[in-house]
Amino acid sequence: MWQALAGFAVRGPVQGALLAFSTLLLSVVFPPLVVISNALIALIWLRLGPVKGLICVGIALIAGTLIASFSGNPVIPATLMLSFWLPVVLMAYLLRRTVSLNLAMLAGAGLALIGVMVTYLVVDDPSQSWEVVVQQIRAQIEAATQSGSDTTRAEEWLSNAGTWMTGFSASTQYVVAVLSLLLARVWQARMFNPGGLQKEFHGLRYGLAAGAIGLVILAASVFLDIELLQNLAIVVIVALAFQGLAVLHALAAKLGMHVLVLAGIYAFLVMLAPTSVKVLGMLGLVDTWIDFRSRVNVQKRD
Repeated sequence: MWQALAGFAVRGPVQGALLAFSTLLLSVVFPPLVVISNALIALIWLRLGPVKGLICVGIALIAGTLIASFSGNPVIPATLMLSFWLPVVLMAYLLRRTVSLNLAMLAGAGLALIGVMVTYLVVDDPSQSWEVVVQQIRAQIEAATQSGSDTTRAEEWLSNAGTWMTGFSASTQYVVAVLSLLLARVWQARMFNPGGLQKEFHGLRYGLAAGAIGLVILAASVFLDIELLQNLAIVVIVALAFQGLAVLHALAAKLGMHVLVLAGIYAFLVMLAPTSVKVLGMLGLVDTWIDFRSRVNVQKRD
């Protein structure tokens, strides 16, 4: 179904705008559709180029603004649409120009880091600004308590949530953008270059410079009690986790593991979340210097 929609979207910017806007609108009811909307936008930029990509985004923004104007607030929908689409547009543009998934994903991580820093420059107390959201979540937890659910862990999670919500929000947007870009590449590969994405993702490796910057941010967040650094570290560890995932996928392919083994690994990672994200992030960081994938090749030849 989605592959058919992707095929329809690449027929032109109008078709792409129609599908991207519709799926974004439906994401109000079913949030995962945000990824589909972003992926359709990314696919337009990857396949049809920046000119038609801009036309697609422009048409969608106009349509969204016109529809929202009937409710009396046309600005907010346009702002939300851009906040969802701009990161994946940047990443898709770079991927098309450089044919480098590494650079595209690094750019997305850089944008997330800039977003965190700008928030701390503009907002007087970012942790306090999240208090309304935290209170809403706490109210839902209290309702669950009345129904007999165990909410002890959730309460602990919320006790200092405001201090890291900025980094969590930025990293969530980054994850959505990356998943959207990868989904767009899946569609593109199936239509025009079968197997292309697998090679790109298995070779995902950010490089020594990016690894060094990430290490500095992570180390500083541990030794310095600075809220900004702790939020930057969240984005860094999430970005590195994708390299960790790439290592797992590449090793599974080299060692000839059955797909069910990989599915089992994913299930295990989900059960251990968020600890598993940190583990994957550290795997990605260490791989920056050790390069596990090349070492497996040497061992197999021996």
